[in-house]
Amino acid sequence: MDARSAAAGFDALHAVARLLSSTTDPSKALTSVLGVLRSHLGLANGMVALFDSVTGEVFIEAAPEMPDSERILGRLRPGEGIVGRVFQRGLPVVVPDLADEPAFLNRTGSWRDLREDPRALYAVPLRHGHATLGVLTAERRWADGPFSFDDDLKVLGVVAAMVAARVRLVQRDDAAERAVEEPPSTAPRERAESAVGTSARWRAVLDVVSRVAPSRATVLLRGESGTGKEVVARLLHRLGPRAPRPFVAVNCGALPETLLESELFGHERGAFTGAAQARAGRFELADGGTLFLDEVSELPLAAQVKLLRAIQERQFERVGGRRTVTVDVRLVAATNRDIEGAVRAGTFRLDLYHRLNVVEIALPPLRERRDDLLPLARHFLAELEREHGRRVVLTPDAVAALEAHDWPGNVRELRNVLERLVVSAAREVVTAADVGALGGGRAPAPAEPGPTTAPTTERERVREALARAGHVQARAARLLGLSVRQLRYRILKYGIEVERF
Repeated sequence: MDARSAAAGFDALHAVARLLSSTTDPSKALTSVLGVLRSHLGLANGMVALFDSVTGEVFIEAAPEMPDSERILGRLRPGEGIVGRVFQRGLPVVVPDLADEPAFLNRTGSWRDLREDPRALYAVPLRHGHATLGVLTAERRWADGPFSFDDDLKVLGVVAAMVAARVRLVQRDDAAERAVEEPPSTAPRERAESAVGTSARWRAVLDVVSRVAPSRATVLLRGESGTGKEVVARLLHRLGPRAPRPFVAVNCGALPETLLESELFGHERGAFTGAAQARAGRFELADGGTLFLDEVSELPLAAQVKLLRAIQERQFERVGGRRTVTVDVRLVAATNRDIEGAVRAGTFRLDLYHRLNVVEIALPPLRERRDDLLPLARHFLAELEREHGRRVVLTPDAVAALEAHDWPGNVRELRNVLERLVVSAAREVVTAADVGALGGGRAPAPAEPGPTTAPTTERERVREALARAGHVQARAARLLGLSVRQLRYRILKYGIEVERF
């Protein structure tokens, strides 16, 4: 190893050690570690796969360069594929050229053009003591220039050891928490009420959650974007008997219509152009656990028919297949739209609406639970301080500026604003001037969702956010608590003109 490579390796290990010791969220820590491998060493497409003792499979815990729609399909049995073999044997493997490796399954479909762009793959076991906890993988592109297999493997071996120690620590903490005895009649209520927020509106939501969670009833969550629908869905899963099994989330509005049915129900090999191998859908991946369908009102009618059957009979066929698949899934759906209006308009099936709306939980917007704003802000600031290693203190006028805002993006917008302050504020003490990007003053409260006003209300909110952001879509998306892709979908949907510079 030459001096330059040695220095890069040392810097990478120093950065990895700092991230693993300072980042409290284990998943974010692993994602950041993979980012270091790319930025410091040029090792791309990093992935951390961990063993799930409940399902007996190795699943992808972190893969920042792999889309979630592909990542969720990458589950392997020990001994299956390269990752499964490394996990089973506990020994590192170097594949000089992925295109010539017969054991490479490419189950997620993420690896393309391997002949035109040759790559080597490293797969290193995450070992702690005598136990193998998972596998760390990374790639080296031959086109990037000369490199050494031995040097790369040495650095990855040290990184894998540090990651394994962190994973084992998290597993022990989780086991210790599960070992604490709680009275069965009060434990779910106590855990639900430990969520941030003490307002009457929020406590009413948590009360319903704690009563519904132990059942298998389908739940429909309603509320504006950013009110925490996925947070509540995960709470329903965590407080129920399915907690040890998978929680699988899918955003129905973010997937193209041509791929939606395949994502939900899977497909067989050759079912359509590009289907080089069979894939399990989200229903199969959530078997025994909970499936969360966000923006369910965006489902096209063709997918609604198949979803209805899957809910009623717990059976379906993969796209292009004839074999009937039977699953046991608890369904939680969510929408921020006027779904009754969609039923009247004929774009949403009435029978599916009744199947989804067994138990309805309405999540209040942040402007209607203002007593929770400061507790939420304190919670997020403490979390962000641990994550970024920076502390900020809000002055009374900064707090007043936060309270004067109506938060059209709700809790998600609040966290985004606070993260921006933590990352970019010039001083530790934050004043109202630092919060000035909010627009300074209370915006008109959006109208209550109703049969005819909900779509118009959302259209106006998008237009207002674009105007405030100077038609910079990334900034407008942050104001609304949306991703840029979700914002662009709404711009096209409502025919909103966007000024271009």
